[in-house]
Amino acid sequence: MSGGGLTLPPAGGSVSDETVAFAAELTDRSGKAPVIEAALARRTGRPRPLPVRAVLAALVCLALDDRPLFLTETTRLLFQHMSPASRRLLGVSGTATTERAFLAAYRRVRYCFAAICSAMDPSALPKNRRLSEQDLAARTRKMTPAQIQAARGRLEAFINSLIEASVSVLTDEERAAFDGCTGLDATPVPLFSRGPSKRTGLCASDPDGGWYVREGDHREREDDKGKPLRKIAWALEATIAATARPPGAPPGCPNLAIGLAITRPGEDPGGTGARVLASAAARGHKPGWLGYDRAYTQALPERFHLPARALGYKPVMDYRADQLGIQANTGGALLAEGNWYCPALPEPLITATTRLRDHAISPGLYDQQITARRPYQLKHKDGPGADGYQRLTCPAAGHHPRLICPLRQASLTPRDGRPKVLQPPPEPPRLCTQTAITIAPDVGARYRQDLPYGSPAWHARYAALQHHRRPQRLRQRHRPPGPRPASPPPCPRHRRPVDLHRAAADGRQHPQDPRLAGAHRPRQGPHHPARTTAADQPARLPPRRLTGTSNPATSIPSPPAGQSATPQASPQHPQQARRHSQPGPDNDQRRCQSPAPY
Repeated sequence: MSGGGLTLPPAGGSVSDETVAFAAELTDRSGKAPVIEAALARRTGRPRPLPVRAVLAALVCLALDDRPLFLTETTRLLFQHMSPASRRLLGVSGTATTERAFLAAYRRVRYCFAAICSAMDPSALPKNRRLSEQDLAARTRKMTPAQIQAARGRLEAFINSLIEASVSVLTDEERAAFDGCTGLDATPVPLFSRGPSKRTGLCASDPDGGWYVREGDHREREDDKGKPLRKIAWALEATIAATARPPGAPPGCPNLAIGLAITRPGEDPGGTGARVLASAAARGHKPGWLGYDRAYTQALPERFHLPARALGYKPVMDYRADQLGIQANTGGALLAEGNWYCPALPEPLITATTRLRDHAISPGLYDQQITARRPYQLKHKDGPGADGYQRLTCPAAGHHPRLICPLRQASLTPRDGRPKVLQPPPEPPRLCTQTAITIAPDVGARYRQDLPYGSPAWHARYAALQHHRRPQRLRQRHRPPGPRPASPPPCPRHRRPVDLHRAAADGRQHPQDPRLAGAHRPRQGPHHPARTTAADQPARLPPRRLTGTSNPATSIPSPPAGQSATPQASPQHPQQARRHSQPGPDNDQRRCQSPAPY
């Protein structure tokens, strides 16, 4: 397969000359290697022996070969595995046949990669050292907000240029299958660094990361009830915009990433998503339906929703339980779950989704009530224009009214079964008295969407846009219809010795033995080594065996030398002694659950 004048290399095997040529062409299409070389140019000093283009092309080769993107693998590929023709293509001189030569080549690769990162690193924090807070503050570089923003722009431009170079390999037919449907989501990128330690007071060796949690906007420490959230990893957060297929369309190609940005978890998710969408639109990807999860629904409208709509995207979103029902109003119009409705919208239709989530109504009744909202939805008259303003009119106005409303005389006839407004507003708002009203773009911008929430069209579009976020569904095995086969009976479980009671450390009996689990059991020490007892304590039982046949309640071993066979300290715990000596039908099972310590 070829696309854009570039032939894909064969999959599998080692890195061939075709793979190196393909990676070099992708690097050249991104156009970032000359830009980085110009940023690293110095008038003085020895010229850098390894070009930036060679390191970037080698990393692309490792990715194509499904190998780890380590600098050691990059060094081994450039100086040991490549053919002389490929090295000449990338401008690499020399080989590494000995260990000393490999270390010298690795130093060149590492120096070049560090120089590439320094040209677009938006962080002023020191890395690769676990420092205290005072040392971290002392070693932090001074960077102005303008410098940080410029460095972040260079980093995101570099990442998206490489992504665009990979997308350019598609054929014209494959690119034409993309109709603008886009899915936006954020995912953690775990770091090799540990998080900061409260016990030692040391910061993370990679302080640019943060604790990633699943709930909320990925940075909250507690939920709405004050319960601590489970932290997943010390990581960065990658915000990815991916292509999506229309509902019911056959898969022509995999959903491809068309934009990416990396930030700290929960750091301005709305602004980061808007930058990713703006980068994709600037590179020629047409906007269309935009699907995202509830983390972006609660973002600030001026940071995400308004910029996304200004780019031409049409949101398709879901709501939390506290965001259902009426969300905004202006001029008498009600914004109910993303759409504008007549002020006479009945209360059961407003609370339909809330009652469905509370299991107060059935899904069938819910579908009927969502369909019954349609006649009350405002009719579109004009806009939205370039400034985002739009004009909507009453559903009972015009030549084809959807409602029968006493405030609109033209809608009273004919009586053809249309819904009738039984209780019009006592003080008619502007919507009921004017031909149309103008709605500003910032009114209810956080919740507005074009498709009626809960309708079949919304469900189909939302499922298609969210499909790119759950690729694990494609890997599930097909399950034949019918009831599942019965699960096999569980195997007998055996209790292991618990280190908390120091049973595994010194080889004593299982700590749940009543004679050893008492509150006055002495610890082991230099005067009482393991497998010995004090003078005022009873004799310890030997370790139990899984294959024993005798009754443990009646089988008492011979005591050590110098001690009596009758336990003298048993009156201290008479109830435990009686409970331990009572015979029962499940003594064998109880014996199997107490193996000997390791």
